Amino acid sequence: MLLDVLTLLALVYLGQMVLFAIGAWKSRYPSNRTLRPSVSIIIAARNEEANIGRCLQSMCRLSYPREKLEVLVVDDRSTDRTADIVSSFPCGSTTIRLIQAHPPTGQLQGKANAVTQGLDSARGEVILFTDADCEVQSGWVEETVKYYVDATVGLVAGFTELKARTQFEKMQALDWFLLFSLAAAGIRLRNPFTAVGNNLSVTRTAYDAVGGYRSIPFSVTEDYALFHAVTAKRKFEARFPRDPATLVFSHPCSTWGQLYDQKKRWFTGGRDMGVKNLLFFSASYLFKLLLVVGLPAMWTAGAWFPWTASAVADLVVLLPALATFRRWNLLSAFFFLEIYLTLYVILYPPIVLAGSAVVWKDRSFLRRPL
Repeated sequence: MLLDVLTLLALVYLGQMVLFAIGAWKSRYPSNRTLRPSVSIIIAARNEEANIGRCLQSMCRLSYPREKLEVLVVDDRSTDRTADIVSSFPCGSTTIRLIQAHPPTGQLQGKANAVTQGLDSARGEVILFTDADCEVQSGWVEETVKYYVDATVGLVAGFTELKARTQFEKMQALDWFLLFSLAAAGIRLRNPFTAVGNNLSVTRTAYDAVGGYRSIPFSVTEDYALFHAVTAKRKFEARFPRDPATLVFSHPCSTWGQLYDQKKRWFTGGRDMGVKNLLFFSASYLFKLLLVVGLPAMWTAGAWFPWTASAVADLVVLLPALATFRRWNLLSAFFFLEIYLTLYVILYPPIVLAGSAVVWKDRSFLRRPL
């Protein structure tokens, strides 16, 4: 009986993931390379003295017209040298402004508080977001804004690649490509469910239309909250192109503890997903759970189809990103990804539902901030 249920769920999971893979392959959109709106880049930084220099160096290499570009670094009350590095960073003609974040008030807590203060000072028609531990390509700005072809496009997201050398790091890089591929496919299939703030942009018009973060309920994943606020407005559409020119680079977690905290924050932020997305992830959760529960029976019966179907399904969704960004070398960690993916899909939902605190940048949050 259990094997029959697992076989059925495996077929359903495989079918769902093939559909998402098709959506990921189709993540191409009309663009206009002549667009040159004014742009503000916002980087919220807290205790990033080890990373902010590399990030700013990539900002200095941007090829976008200088008169239409500003970079705003919001120091989120760092206790290290982050602010000193930013204020003294040599960047030629690129305008880099340091903003000191004020203490949070009301629902403007955590990173949303810092980002909001950057947005209050931003002058751009299009706002781009990235993180202090990220590096962007020289053409990142123009390659992103080219997708704002008309007023209906309110938000454009992009892929992020983790710089990976070890198997632990490659496993994380594969996991990110899987997440971004699902997110890109969701938009293409007209079922948007997430985007990630280290490679995200929004028009000032769309941001103001949703009332900004002052009107968006607090979330430990402020990028997810902004994404849903904008896509919920029927007059705005989102784009998530599978475009090598908009790729941003970041760094993997160095320890299992950091990875645990990161995933816990992401899962906690995603608790408010819609019914359709909840059904999809609930089915995936049940399938992965029964894979583990039914392992002894499958081992005895030699029935490996469910596990094979699970691996094939995940691989199919990864293929568009691996082919586009030419990162086939990451597949050496695919076996570890399958074990890791199965375990975190099973373990994190009950952890999140238990309501334990989320730690981000040495600050602790429940669903509502402490």
